[in-house]
Amino acid sequence: MSDAQSGAFASFEEKWLAANPEQAIVALFLPPDARLRSAAFGSLVHELEQAAFGLREDHVAEVKIQWWRQELLAAASGSSRHPLSAVLFADPQTAKVAAADWTALCDGALAVRQAGVASDLESLLSDHAALYLPVAGIEVALFGTPVADAAATAKLWTISHLLLALRHLADAPERLPVPLDLLARHEMTRAALAESTPKRAGLVRDFLGRLEDSAQAALNDAARASYVRRVRARLELALMRRAQRADDPLHGLVRQPGEAHWKALWWSWREARR
Repeated sequence: MSDAQSGAFASFEEKWLAANPEQAIVALFLPPDARLRSAAFGSLVHELEQAAFGLREDHVAEVKIQWWRQELLAAASGSSRHPLSAVLFADPQTAKVAAADWTALCDGALAVRQAGVASDLESLLSDHAALYLPVAGIEVALFGTPVADAAATAKLWTISHLLLALRHLADAPERLPVPLDLLARHEMTRAALAESTPKRAGLVRDFLGRLEDSAQAALNDAARASYVRRVRARLELALMRRAQRADDPLHGLVRQPGEAHWKALWWSWREARR
């Protein structure tokens, strides 16, 4: 990789690490080739998530996702232009991913973009499976864990996304990250979510409890998921439990840097020994 290519790749990796800071510690326990592959794939998924969930204008999001579809199919044929696909497809392990899987990944990003507000948690997880089932399938191919339960792994990916989305609950009601049955149960409107109130705290605590149960069940079912996914799930279970104990669970979702660092180091070491 040239200095220019390395610098371009690093800029995308930095964005991914800013959203997923624990991955810098997780990477310490990966072999060099797997470390680079993990960073490239994680950064690619982050770019697609930004398009699917982070862009306000539908047309702009669709153009970006369609561009990635063309880029990934071209890269699978040996012609990559983007630094992320250049690094990812230079890895021999990526040849194990079928071209149809890259198409499904981009189709999924478009599908979740168009999904409406979910009525309950089951519907919410099902809607996100359009994106995260292809993500999980590609992850299995890239990291050689064929016995992993793809559906359970996809659920872990979805819960990771929902926890990040929850932090913006007050300022992104148009992409409501909680199901409607919780609003009804706690007698709240979307507008009311902008204010820190006991009702909102109760709703978030309730939602985190449901996500915790779902994440624990998924982790049990996906015991052979990739090392990276297992560490992330362990950290998020601890985060959800801590947040539920806080007076304001939304504030509790913000990791304390020192505590998060040591927990990431502990779980990375422990899962690496399995």
